[in-house]
Amino acid sequence: MRFIIIIFLICLFGFACVKRPSKSPEPTIEFIDFTSSKSNGIDNGSMVLGYEDGDGDIFREKSTPLPNLIMKFYYYNNGTHQFTGFFDTNISDTFNIAKIITQPGDGFKGKSIKGEIYIPMNEFRPADSIKVFKYVIFAIDEEGHKSNTVTTPQFTVNY
Repeated sequence: MRFIIIIFLICLFGFACVKRPSKSPEPTIEFIDFTSSKSNGIDNGSMVLGYEDGDGDIFREKSTPLPNLIMKFYYYNNGTHQFTGFFDTNISDTFNIAKIITQPGDGFKGKSIKGEIYIPMNEFRPADSIKVFKYVIFAIDEEGHKSNTVTTPQFTVNY
């Protein structure tokens, strides 16, 4: 009898620690990693984000032209000693990287999903003179739900 009670308590404790999948229609994202290099005079980078979405519509259909991942770029301003958005005079706005993350395979709509997104980033900064920078990132799903906003740690490049 003791053996059965011990097994029951171990199973109860083990299943109580398992995180249940999200049922929230609002997606959540988290920063995982960023790597960068320069080859042939061109910046190359890769960002990894974690995501979770309770209704599985964080990805865009292939036919949808609107971006669903927005990455706002901030550089360290030595004059003010603060991070500042880089103003691009060509577009009269701050420099942003907008990505379209498309639905993989047959899709996941209606299902709770969780995973990682790998984002290749060519030209991840607007000018080679910028050495210290960070990103503020959010996602927008198919229903227009905005995710949490994630601020990356600061990155420093020496090239």
